[in-house]
Amino acid sequence: MAGNKDLLPRESLLWIFAAQFVALLPQFTILPLWVAFAWAFAVYWRLEVFRGRRDLPGRTLKIVVIVLTVAGLALSYRRWFALEPMIALLAISFTLKNLELVSRRDAFVSLLLAYFVAATLFVQEQTIPYALYGLLSVLVITAALAAQLGRFSARPRRALGLSVRLVAQAAPLMVLLFLVMPRLGPLWSVPQNTAAGRTGVSDSMAPGDFTELSKSSKPTLRISFDGPIPPPEQRYWRGLVYSEFDGRTWRQGYGVDPHNGGRVYWRNGEQTLPQVGPRYRYQVIQEASRSPWLFAMAQPASESPGVGETADDRLVKRTPVFNRFAYQVSSWPREALSSPAALSPVERRRNLQLPGSGNARTRQWLASLRDRGLGAEAISSQLLSHFNRTFTYTLKPPALGRDTVDEFLFDSQQGFCEHFAGSYVFAMRAAGIPARVVAGYQGGEWVSGEEYLLVREYDAHAWAEIWLDGRGWQRVDPTAAVAPERVRDGLESAAGEEFMQDSLFPLHRIGILTRMRLQWDMINYRWYQTVVSFNADRQQNILQRLFGDLSPLRMALLLGAPILVLLLGISLWAARSGRGPKLAPAERLYQRFCQRMARKGVERRSGEAAGDYVRRIAEERASLANYARAVTEAFELATYAGDAGALKTLRRLSSGYFWLRHSENMAPQKRELAGY
Repeated sequence: MAGNKDLLPRESLLWIFAAQFVALLPQFTILPLWVAFAWAFAVYWRLEVFRGRRDLPGRTLKIVVIVLTVAGLALSYRRWFALEPMIALLAISFTLKNLELVSRRDAFVSLLLAYFVAATLFVQEQTIPYALYGLLSVLVITAALAAQLGRFSARPRRALGLSVRLVAQAAPLMVLLFLVMPRLGPLWSVPQNTAAGRTGVSDSMAPGDFTELSKSSKPTLRISFDGPIPPPEQRYWRGLVYSEFDGRTWRQGYGVDPHNGGRVYWRNGEQTLPQVGPRYRYQVIQEASRSPWLFAMAQPASESPGVGETADDRLVKRTPVFNRFAYQVSSWPREALSSPAALSPVERRRNLQLPGSGNARTRQWLASLRDRGLGAEAISSQLLSHFNRTFTYTLKPPALGRDTVDEFLFDSQQGFCEHFAGSYVFAMRAAGIPARVVAGYQGGEWVSGEEYLLVREYDAHAWAEIWLDGRGWQRVDPTAAVAPERVRDGLESAAGEEFMQDSLFPLHRIGILTRMRLQWDMINYRWYQTVVSFNADRQQNILQRLFGDLSPLRMALLLGAPILVLLLGISLWAARSGRGPKLAPAERLYQRFCQRMARKGVERRSGEAAGDYVRRIAEERASLANYARAVTEAFELATYAGDAGALKTLRRLSSGYFWLRHSENMAPQKRELAGY
């Protein structure tokens, strides 16, 4: 049991609970609800102990609590070796520490754990609001630590003031370490919970899916270009290819999905790509999607680590995109490439696959076109003309029944992009022409302030590709045959009054709010470019600009010198702090005089007055008597009378030169002291 001096007073206990609450608050939105109730119960029990109404839990109760905690984690998570269960385990351990919170040592352990819990916040998000909240958490936790130091330290103004000073003093070191510390990859990899809600384009497409995405204005891609910018009709950001159709839903299917038999080129250069010629170079910053697919223009190649290229012109990441992710891409216009190889039998069968039955009217119509001897391009033109004549582009298409393609092509004739792309590909396959559905985003809003293209969720789009012998895969966008303004000007222009009609607050119609939203997005973009994506390459570029070529010796000096300077500064500060209160000039000079007398064999006794000390010097060392009287008289006048002239004389008498010349024979220098 801790002694009375180590027991926690009420104020410091409340600071600990405040620090815990600040550290856990963002986690309460992610972790199971029972974790929040467990923390509240532990706090309540500890307060009851403080009031004397309960005792600290015994061993039996602690074992019961641990068993219940393990059971709760097992029921809440399907697997243990994942990020969220580990965060939950840390939060629960942090929470249960309250049940044995007795001494200041326990408080320090709990608050050090609070720093780790607060740091887990950045595993989920690295945005500006999260960074500001993280700073607030550090300030409160540090203030809680300061509150444990002793009497009056728990007062809010004192604890917070000390916390602010400590964080401010640490800020320059933090910036320095951010710039010079080597960027190391994680020492281990912990998977995240992939069952959590996904956002953006899904791995399947059914009528109505993209219509739902049109209701969200969340940013999904930010694209900056190194060189020419593609025109609007070329801004197709492909992410998935759907090759399998069951009569209602399109899916990637076997051999397309990299996790289901699809081939991925992980090493740059495996695919044959031209080394020269027209191409677009750009960087994509993609928001978290919890999926491995990335978005880029057709025929992409990327040198970013962990990014591979698929055989169907897409990019994928080795692991799902759990956090905002930046990658570099080069894309070649297809017309700039050499003639493609023939379509393999496997690929041909995959892209001609249709269900065994259903949509009979569409099959009959396309069979008749094929029997007339029409080629692939002529059949495609017939379909696009059919769309152009009588179809309506709408965000509120009617529901479709069993034969979705027949009902759309011949009855409702109202739809969104997935209706047009899906029915077009079905029809082309029914005519014996390999075709596939491509999903991703189209267009984007140009942000001139930072010169990047902002792509939002409502820019999600589906289009088609058909195989033409001798030319390869060619993009066909059936939606453009009905609403060309969708491709040219974006969804808002094409949808008109239907755009974001279901929003509770139609903020897109208020000009000043739209501009403020863009300004905020630019700030976030700059934050990510400057801070979050500060990787080893950018660090090396900055250091090379500042210091030239970075040899191992220079890197060692660059890293070691600031640390040595910091340690030296701390040592000097500690040495000066250990000397006690700063002495007045006269006191400091008189102390130097006493040290010299001690070296001559006459040491000043503890508590001995200056007058008594000078008389004892005269008795024990007569040769030093005159010098000692002069110093003592000057010291007393400077200290008690505030005589500036006496202080000046005392400084002369204490100088090393005067001491060496006159320490043993003061008679010859009495003229020098005449003015004293």
